[in-house]
Amino acid sequence: MLVYVHIPFCSSKCHFCDWVTEIPTAELLLRPADAPRRAYIAALCREIRERGAELAGRGYRPAIMYWGGGTASILAEHEIAEIGAALHEVFDLSGALDEATIECSPESLTPAKLRAFRDVGFRRWSSGVQSFDDRRLRTLGRSHDAGQAARAVRLAAEAGFDDRSIDLICGLPGETLEEVADSVRAALDLPLTHVALYPYRPAHGTVLRRQVTRGTTEILRSEQKAAYARGASLLVDAGFPEYAMSHFGHRRCLSDLAYFQLRMDWAGFGSGATSLVGGEYLAHRRGFLTAYNRDPLHIDERYPAASPAIAARLLYQSLTTFEGASRALWLERTGVPLEEVLALGPCRHLLGFLGRVAEVRADDEGVRLRREQVADAFIDLQFAGVATSGANAPRTAALLG
Repeated sequence: MLVYVHIPFCSSKCHFCDWVTEIPTAELLLRPADAPRRAYIAALCREIRERGAELAGRGYRPAIMYWGGGTASILAEHEIAEIGAALHEVFDLSGALDEATIECSPESLTPAKLRAFRDVGFRRWSSGVQSFDDRRLRTLGRSHDAGQAARAVRLAAEAGFDDRSIDLICGLPGETLEEVADSVRAALDLPLTHVALYPYRPAHGTVLRRQVTRGTTEILRSEQKAAYARGASLLVDAGFPEYAMSHFGHRRCLSDLAYFQLRMDWAGFGSGATSLVGGEYLAHRRGFLTAYNRDPLHIDERYPAASPAIAARLLYQSLTTFEGASRALWLERTGVPLEEVLALGPCRHLLGFLGRVAEVRADDEGVRLRREQVADAFIDLQFAGVATSGANAPRTAALLG
């Protein structure tokens, strides 16, 4: 099982991020001493202990752990220890996990926090750097600068994190190909094992999207494809093989592959977190911190994993990987043969669009896109108005109805 812990706090409200559009700014920027944040940590630990104990009783054992957000590194050392203690109470974390990733932001990182994360059991470090251009970072509403980003990578290496990854965004409004290349080159100068390169996505409800809608910023599909191709070629040439859309590294990100390809069930703890357990999809709604603090055991959404809307989200994720959707894994996770899932309306819609812009290959193993066409196909999908929402939980109004 993959265990995910959600920390819904940040040091700023980024102009590109739709994860935070539903969260009031006052809640997003809560500090450790603030009563609602203290209540959230207590509620989160309660959910971990009670739901976690139920899952452990059913025989689930964590193989992968991931803390994200929001910004997990915004936690104070005592909060890190408190959440870690709750996890250790209910799950057997004594053996080595296949992967344990902590998601950090450069401006909130300190050596003391890195030691606290190591004490919990984290060995993989990831950071949403997004760019090494200070002007671009200001446009994105980020709280760090390029110097802080580089320092954060080096701090993680010095702290003993042997797997270090950063996220970059390419194809930002007005960004040139050389600017994309400069950010990638800056990343390659650092002690990294993995880079995630995401084409900019004008998500609804964000500051940058409103600028695009008003016509003050121009983004073209061809520019997105060119930006991604430029960054990807530099990474591959530097020895970072591409193993899924946006993913490049000496070591594969096991948490993303487990999630995207349905390699295992996952349990999400915290406001806005989702779970896929025993063929059932569960979710806490985002932006409802007060309700979560009051009752962290309440599940806001509960659907069969093979229901049309959920299946479309999961299929989208699977097809961004080069292996695609595995028949065996889909049957194991959802209890429904992949062929039946593909016949559902939203899934037919998704495959129909992708089949017009790329070669869809189906065989006894599963369904996938031609490897060389995956990135361009999903950029086309985005610009067709079938945009996704959330880096780790794709949604689309057009697909989901």
